[in-house]
Amino acid sequence: MLESGLQIQDKRDQLTRGLILFAAAVRQATNGESVSRELGFKVTESQADALRFLALNDSVTIGELSIGLGHTISGATKAVNRLEKLGWVERSHPDDDHRTVFVQLTATGRRLAQQLLDETEERLNRILGKLRPETLHLLGRVIEDFLQDSIDDKDIATKLCVACGFENGIRCCETDVNCVVAKTVQSIEPLKSFSS
Repeated sequence: MLESGLQIQDKRDQLTRGLILFAAAVRQATNGESVSRELGFKVTESQADALRFLALNDSVTIGELSIGLGHTISGATKAVNRLEKLGWVERSHPDDDHRTVFVQLTATGRRLAQQLLDETEERLNRILGKLRPETLHLLGRVIEDFLQDSIDDKDIATKLCVACGFENGIRCCETDVNCVVAKTVQSIEPLKSFSS
């Protein structure tokens, strides 16, 4: 029996709500509660994202940070200013080019970032550990299919690849890494350097 347009729209609405809740559950697992408790003040989601990104991508430009966090250059610069005031990041310039600014974690920032990464991994493993093996397999397949089908241009793929940070950091898609996003980036067009 064919579904009516109304039934199809209802299924899409349910999926939309489900995806929003799924994304919120993942965000909740990555919110950095333990770091906030230790410091005695709230580490914002944006700060936690920046710390995690910088831990996985050592010494990046403001432009690379803006891509990885999904901010404008101006927004990334403001984020770095706030993190620098907290003593979590520092800036440096290459000897031959003072226009280029690199951002890296300080020792304190690296410790906090590692705590955030450990907390995120522990929470996600606890959630995934509750799933039956067949559900875990199905979820992996659905996530891979979703990513493969939703990436339709290099900009989207590059933003996802840069935001991930695993494997070889922000340049992972320039290597032969086994990741659906990196493979999609490679299949769309030959990569240009992220730093350009």
